[in-house]
Amino acid sequence: MNSWKANLFGVAILLIFAPALALAATPGIDRWSLELQEAEPFESPFVTIFHYGEKRVCFVSSKHDPRRDSPTSRTIAAVIKECEPEILILEGLPNIIGESDREYFVREAENCERNPDFYECGELHWAIAEVKNAKTAIVGAEPVTMEEMEFIVEQSSGTLGLEDFVGYEISRLIIQAKRQEDFRIEDVPELVVNHLEYLRSILPETEQYDEAGYRRWLEDEVGLSYSELENSSYAPGNDERSNLLQIMSYHSMLTRDHFAFERIQELLKEADSIFVMYGSSHLATLRRALTENSTRVVNKKYE
Repeated sequence: MNSWKANLFGVAILLIFAPALALAATPGIDRWSLELQEAEPFESPFVTIFHYGEKRVCFVSSKHDPRRDSPTSRTIAAVIKECEPEILILEGLPNIIGESDREYFVREAENCERNPDFYECGELHWAIAEVKNAKTAIVGAEPVTMEEMEFIVEQSSGTLGLEDFVGYEISRLIIQAKRQEDFRIEDVPELVVNHLEYLRSILPETEQYDEAGYRRWLEDEVGLSYSELENSSYAPGNDERSNLLQIMSYHSMLTRDHFAFERIQELLKEADSIFVMYGSSHLATLRRALTENSTRVVNKKYE
């Protein structure tokens, strides 16, 4: 593993300090904890509407569920109807692409509507499907892969490296795929191989990493097998009970929340109504920052 970590520092050294400095200046963003999550007003999915005078941010606290008829999907539809957003900010879309290729994402959403059980389909597509006949802009607020990787390494004081980051990324994808009704455990190796090809396209240093290596990493460093990976496997944690996936998730949440918060602030200058959808933990950690300058906050749950 040490050789992977050495390679990573060679890649990241030029940019590693910029995310940390920006994050330190962001007020009001909390570190995730179970106590913070339990303080939320409802169990997800629900919406919190942050009013800023005549402007508003409608933030859906999503319970990740890819089904087209899930409670999350129904909540998305109700919130979009109520808020009539000019902009969608959706979890999973990188900030680097700015306003996304709307035609492409609408086309992908329509493909998912025709094949809703496909493992790559989920709440992002159902949100886009709700505005496919409107002029609503679709934007991203996620850090790109390199930015997230750099921050995780910096926060861990060098105890985490490239091999760990690759394992983390693949594990999240497997957990996402396992939420699909047609998921088969025997499809995991192909899923891993395909994602490694993608990672090589943006991080050439991963070229020596393969499916067998990932499986060994998962067993040796996390203590899990493919069949044992589940949502709780990477719930943010940073104590002696936390596995490596949970520790990495803990370190990565702050940078993702920073990018989301900054994006929301930028776009509030341009739009009167913004729809934001992230998993429930992100609303919990961003709530204080989003409340700070608001004139009114409303929490709603749709039955």
